Amino acid sequence: MKHRTILLLAASLAGSAIASTTIFAQTNGLEPLPLPELMGHVMQRNAYQLWAWTALEADATGNHSGEPKTEEDWENAESDALTLRQLAVVLRGAPYRQEDPRWDKLAGDLEAAATASAQSAERKDLAGLTAAGEAINARCVACHWAFAPTLEEVPPPVPVS
Repeated sequence: MKHRTILLLAASLAGSAIASTTIFAQTNGLEPLPLPELMGHVMQRNAYQLWAWTALEADATGNHSGEPKTEEDWENAESDALTLRQLAVVLRGAPYRQEDPRWDKLAGDLEAAATASAQSAERKDLAGLTAAGEAINARCVACHWAFAPTLEEVPPPVPVS
């Protein structure tokens, strides 16, 4: 029994080493980005690109919309959404996954919202793209509150008078 336990432990460790080596080899020897770098430089940038498609701005020259206008714009909006969806998948795997059930739930919710965004872009549905963008933002904020609360500011109270 003792030898069987040692053999199983050795096999398990060898399997883990092979899996780690395979993951490392698939990245051409590059270490994965630390989570704050992935979120700040990859996730956030991509989310901003996606949200820009539904942005409305007003300045001295008038109102401006980021609404996709051409086939290429809609294709780019879909690509931004699919990239965000894939990043949500990445968050649920090694080395980023957190041992907290909220992590998987929030990453899954983000994946679903990003999928809805991609489907809206494919249909050229601006209202759907906007709603999905708002859902993505809500998932990002919820995750920040759960795992990185210093990233979010509590809004000031509404004045009573």
